[in-house]
Amino acid sequence: MESTWNVVHDCDSEDGSPTCWAKRIDHPTYGKFVWISQYDDRQYAVEVIPVTDVKVLAVCKSLSGAKRWVTTNIG
Repeated sequence: MESTWNVVHDCDSEDGSPTCWAKRIDHPTYGKFVWISQYDDRQYAVEVIPVTDVKVLAVCKSLSGAKRWVTTNIG
């Protein structure tokens, strides 16, 4: 499994700040990728697309907290 988070630049804010990160997971339940999307300054959603719809697995207070959630709960 890839341990590197990549910025998804297609989702950058108007000022060029990153708002979305992706990591390849190849998980049997959650699919090939997990994303972290920044909703605002205090909310980062951990998201997967297991089949066709986006599923939010957790909402965290920081990017580092969201990354830690993925490491702890998905791998």
